[in-house]
Amino acid sequence: MRKEAKAAIAIVLAVWFFIMGFELGSFKERKKYASQNNPSISSTAPTQGSTAPTTEAPTTQYDPFGAANTAPSVQPTDGPSASQNTQKDPSKLSKDEIVNAVNSAYKALEAEQNFSAHKNLSIRVTILSCSVESAVSAINDIINGITDKVPKEENLVFAGGVATNSEGTQVTVKDAFPPDVDFALSPQGVASATATKQGDNTVYNLTIIKEDTTIASPIPQYNATSVGYLDITSLGLPSIVNITKGDMHYPGSTMKLVVNAQGKIVEIENHLPMTGEGEAKVMGIGGNATFEGALDEKWVITY
Repeated sequence: MRKEAKAAIAIVLAVWFFIMGFELGSFKERKKYASQNNPSISSTAPTQGSTAPTTEAPTTQYDPFGAANTAPSVQPTDGPSASQNTQKDPSKLSKDEIVNAVNSAYKALEAEQNFSAHKNLSIRVTILSCSVESAVSAINDIINGITDKVPKEENLVFAGGVATNSEGTQVTVKDAFPPDVDFALSPQGVASATATKQGDNTVYNLTIIKEDTTIASPIPQYNATSVGYLDITSLGLPSIVNITKGDMHYPGSTMKLVVNAQGKIVEIENHLPMTGEGEAKVMGIGGNATFEGALDEKWVITY
């Protein structure tokens, strides 16, 4: 699972568990990103009513950007490839042609064996309201402390389609790059798309349509196969924790891809804005919160 996904879901978890006085230190991701740098976290968590007991959560892996077998299949339509489109004036391309060009370029990236990639990452989460209104500022300070410690840059060198990340784990191209499943765009999922020439390169800018999810339907169809998403139903939480509401809103994710004359992607820039409302209970003690945030990442690729 991609590190930025782990970090993002850890921060979203903080929205509910700090409010309920449930110690975030029980979770693997908090241990990794915050415990050494924010030792006061467990003692500053606000409470509602009585404090919920601290229970060690399982450390099994979960996939907040959706498992490969659960993301809906979106098949691109037939159309010109990226290399064919670069022979035309990009500004004359239709939305369907742009979508097919991007699909072609991403498919080529997923098949690449030997190349280097540099990633810059930014995660932002802000609590807008919660069931303990006086704690909003304190919770945001704690969350800022977590996001400040998330690694902002990473270099990956792929050989034979595999690279070793900064955690010492071997990852494939699909593991490392969003959306963490087979990339697939469809024109129905794209609100707008443009293409422009930049020297020998072609720059594609796309905006994904607005999508909303709930606990009952947690996968945003088009974000899931393009820029990714957060699935709060895949948290691996202990049985005493009951998330009763987890609505996520993706108001319009954006993608920017720079493709060279050979049809290869040399830059990826994704912006995943989101808002959400959540409610949860631990042994009958409940809390709720609303938040807004974004996960931004930029990749520069060399062959």
